[in-house]
Amino acid sequence: MSFRYRIAGSFVFLLMGMMLAQAAPNIVFILADDMGVGDVASLNPEAKVKTPNLDALVSAGMNFTDAHTSSAVCTPTRYGLMTGRYSWRSRLKERVLSGYSPCLVSRDRKTVASLLKEKGYNTAMFGKWHLGITWTKKDGSVFTELKPDEDEAELKIDFAAPIQLGPTHLGFDYFFGTAASWDMAPYAFIENDRLHYTELIKHSGKLVPEPAEVVEARSNKVPAEELKKISNKYPKASWRPGLAGTGVKPTDALPEIARHAARYIDDYTSEKPFFVYMPLTAPHTPVVPNEQFKGKSQAGTYGDFVQEVDWAVGEVVKALKASGQLENTLLIFTTDNGYSPKAFPDAQKEQYGHNPSYIYNGCKGRLLEGGHRVPFIATWPGVVDAGSRSDVMICLNDFFATCAEITGSEIPDNTAEDSFSFLSALKGSTTPVRDTLVSRDFGGYLAIRQGGWKLCFSKNANAYKLYNLADDIGEQKNLFKSNPEKVEQLTATITKLVQDGRSTPGAKQKNDGEEWWKQLCWIVPNIGK
Repeated sequence: MSFRYRIAGSFVFLLMGMMLAQAAPNIVFILADDMGVGDVASLNPEAKVKTPNLDALVSAGMNFTDAHTSSAVCTPTRYGLMTGRYSWRSRLKERVLSGYSPCLVSRDRKTVASLLKEKGYNTAMFGKWHLGITWTKKDGSVFTELKPDEDEAELKIDFAAPIQLGPTHLGFDYFFGTAASWDMAPYAFIENDRLHYTELIKHSGKLVPEPAEVVEARSNKVPAEELKKISNKYPKASWRPGLAGTGVKPTDALPEIARHAARYIDDYTSEKPFFVYMPLTAPHTPVVPNEQFKGKSQAGTYGDFVQEVDWAVGEVVKALKASGQLENTLLIFTTDNGYSPKAFPDAQKEQYGHNPSYIYNGCKGRLLEGGHRVPFIATWPGVVDAGSRSDVMICLNDFFATCAEITGSEIPDNTAEDSFSFLSALKGSTTPVRDTLVSRDFGGYLAIRQGGWKLCFSKNANAYKLYNLADDIGEQKNLFKSNPEKVEQLTATITKLVQDGRSTPGAKQKNDGEEWWKQLCWIVPNIGK
């Protein structure tokens, strides 16, 4: 098997890599769920939330202004983060997984956790997985379809049996968290390879009181469409129907995740470095801030929930400081995509004058910048300059290659095919890390960015869009019809990235699943033949 370094491959570099490995930093990666650039107070002058802990990180480290997720929704972003590979190269070509979907990451695929574990790290995860859990059925078999029927799954799964494929099989020494989003059953915590519960009970999902206006409209039996309009003025606070552990409440997830992560750091005694991955469940729906945060922001319940997210970050930073680990820790805070209108409806945006997308257009699920351009803050004392800023374009997929470079690890050709190290940017270099970026929306349709140009595809060929972000960061002017040469160039580039199975240098690789799928709408069906 051939190997590659995504940086100079000289003996001098190898020696430097060995030295870096000997003084390997702890790595903490915090991933908020459905939160925009404008939700960090120090990044948005018009913000109506207070985020003192995140603001302190901005002051102590580097703010990346051109950071992106590989998708505008959660499962595919997490796949890219863990594997360094675009999610559309996996079997999942659209939408997201459920809490009962089998694991999307194959057992033999290297993850950033398994890479760091091989380099001597202790690895722990606290929070939302949402990459599929391969549950054991009562007959000993497992689901193979990506999205099994949830009612059928709840009847067939043996919840007392060990999980057959999940975080602890893919590089994590310890896992405490949830199978998927906290509005997807099962509503119980998982510890390592077991569901952590006393009893699972079926519920309707309506565990949080509805706003008074909605209750009144319902009691007055207003027409369904009118009721929907009224309901959509408020964040979605309830769970979907499904199984929940006895005593588990919607407000439990965020504080439990924060407490477990902080305790792990507080109690850490090993001489090995640690990797802590902390994907939060908030401010994703259900929007359920705990009592001490209610009414504390000027952006309604959603703003209060964002401030609870800031608290959770602060708990981890506090633990790093108290344990003396902060000085040798690379700490990253970012989010999995832009904010969700279900959590912060347009009516409330107008009411409170707070825009989670800041100056960018769009939100979660969209190919517009607000869907995938995210806050990305990094601190690393002695390496990253305090109060610094980087305008270098990066993607969450790039975390894999960055960890590889930090630890002097080789990356095989069939691994992290879409990951480029941004270690140089952390050290202050302005040299571009990657020249292209492919983004994915909720429906699985793609956009390609190269330099300032961005081409967006869609189901309807008449709705293709071309933007020049250098002149139009708000994506208001569609230049598709007036720039056919640029459209042709970008189309050829993304076609090659799809056909090569990679965007990094190396041997061609094969995408998983069908060779051609409907979201490759600009390519003829006989692609690659």
